[in-house]
Amino acid sequence: MLGCFGAPHYINHLFLSSILPWQCLNVFKPGICVSLLGRHSRDPFQLWCGLSRIFDLRPTPSLDGKAASMLLASRLKDTFPFYYGWIVVGASSTVVFARMAPAITTLTVLIFPMSQQLGWSRTLVAGSVSAGAIASLVLSPVVGWAIDRYGARPVLVVSVVGLGLALVSLAWATVPLTFYLAFAAARVVFHTSAPIGASTVAARWFIRKRGRAIGMIFLFGAIGGIVFTMLASLVVESHGLKATWIAIGLVVLVFSVAPPLLLVAERPEDIGLLPDGVEPVDGMAKSSGPVVVRFSPTGEQAAVVSKVQAVDEESWTLGEAVGTRTFWILVSMGFTSFFVHTSIGVHMGAYFRDIGLGATASALAVSLSWTVSAVFSVTWGWVTDRIDVRYAYSGMFLVQAGSTLYLILASGTLGVFVAAGFFGIVSAGSNVVPSVMYANYFGRSSLGRIRGLGEVGVLFGQATGPVIAGILFEIQGGYSMIFWVFVGLALVCSLVVLKAKAPVKKAALPAGQYV
Repeated sequence: MLGCFGAPHYINHLFLSSILPWQCLNVFKPGICVSLLGRHSRDPFQLWCGLSRIFDLRPTPSLDGKAASMLLASRLKDTFPFYYGWIVVGASSTVVFARMAPAITTLTVLIFPMSQQLGWSRTLVAGSVSAGAIASLVLSPVVGWAIDRYGARPVLVVSVVGLGLALVSLAWATVPLTFYLAFAAARVVFHTSAPIGASTVAARWFIRKRGRAIGMIFLFGAIGGIVFTMLASLVVESHGLKATWIAIGLVVLVFSVAPPLLLVAERPEDIGLLPDGVEPVDGMAKSSGPVVVRFSPTGEQAAVVSKVQAVDEESWTLGEAVGTRTFWILVSMGFTSFFVHTSIGVHMGAYFRDIGLGATASALAVSLSWTVSAVFSVTWGWVTDRIDVRYAYSGMFLVQAGSTLYLILASGTLGVFVAAGFFGIVSAGSNVVPSVMYANYFGRSSLGRIRGLGEVGVLFGQATGPVIAGILFEIQGGYSMIFWVFVGLALVCSLVVLKAKAPVKKAALPAGQYV
């Protein structure tokens, strides 16, 4: 049936210069057709027009991958009954889903069989996490630069392909060096390109609804944490370690390469749209030239002002951002929050066992934290869209302090599960809130570079926190002292972050304007 629309010929031409051969796109035709059938099932003419718009593409010479993607996105943007930005967010979210494949919880499931089969100590295996963090410290600014220079889409696609191949290669990593190289490469994607790239895309497509969009991104990440932990535990028991790594890598490649490759457009302006799905007035969108939209301080659209040279929401270069006190407050807050959070996450399972919880109950508690994180990723996003993001960040630190205090006092199975739930709330907030804050404060233009450098603080906290916590555990013979230190750090940060007000440029255009 689709042949009558000329689909095979034109789709082939469209994607010859892309990464995938045109035949691979046939996988996605049924889904697109189902969407159209559901929307226009009562109107055959509209169905015909919709299919023709997507598939009957006239030959376009010398299309590169970016141009091909833009052309497909521009064809699809009016097909869905909602703003195309949500399709972009969903496609980007698959990469954040995939990033959880080399998460600590996955390694926790596999560390025992690796020790048995390969004869490696648990310390040696766990050291690969630190190796990944150190590599990410160096590469995070580079990744941010690449996102701004080449676009988030190619960075996301290359990263997820590399992630899948690195995980598959772990099946044959029988010496520590090869394991460290492959797993550290996977952790670089986990730490840098996946979260920075996906959240940058969401921030460029949304302003008024930015929190909800970024929250949706990390919702998929939390789901990935659940899926890959369960997948690893099930496959390793029945098929062994080698099959587990292959299965994890194939899931990444199958589910997370095609969506960003085919559906992500860098900015709504690239395909004739505006952030948040704002509708220009007086037919401005149909004419050439950028459209300036002014928002009130609350984020509500005030008016379409004029059609002039491009005026973005107040955007900062990396050099300008680094020169502000706010940027360095955010870097230090990222360091402290993940110094505490990663330390608790790494040692939480052992702590649960220390206070008498069984292995099964401990695993269930960790799974519960991922489930709560998924729900609260959206919740934190909703909150940041409605209140000053500083107050949201301060609230996150208060929850972190309270949850750590509760962890000290927790006893019994119920207490442990409550503590795990609080940990999930903090996990969601520590990902969503800073991502929104960076975008709101520094704009869209150089967000990749700014986030890439800002994440150095996060990565340094992740690399040092668990080690210091482990040393203090050995000295004290327990976690009580370090947990009290964590409570104090979180309380201090809840006050300091309130000083991180939105920076103001000298002689800047009115804040809240964008093209």
